[in-house]
Amino acid sequence: MWAPLNRDEHWIMDMFQLALQLEEPWKLTHIEFSREEQAWHLHLDFEPGSLFACPLCGAECKAYDSDTKHWRHLDFWDWKTFMHARMPRVN
Repeated sequence: MWAPLNRDEHWIMDMFQLALQLEEPWKLTHIEFSREEQAWHLHLDFEPGSLFACPLCGAECKAYDSDTKHWRHLDFWDWKTFMHARMPRVN
């Protein structure tokens, strides 16, 4: 079962944002904790129209598409941590 954070726990969101050192346009949108898995699930996203560097030439481009990816991050404390993000595709 997923346990979303309540308003009183937004300090956890701030802590994860500092630990991940995200740069624009990336944002931590929400966090969930799975009691069964004993794992954090961190969800990242970006605003529509955000610019990203082309992997070939480095020019800044708008994303024309995205694909959701999931991966395991280093553990936070004794809990597994998983990242979930829309990964942009650029020309």
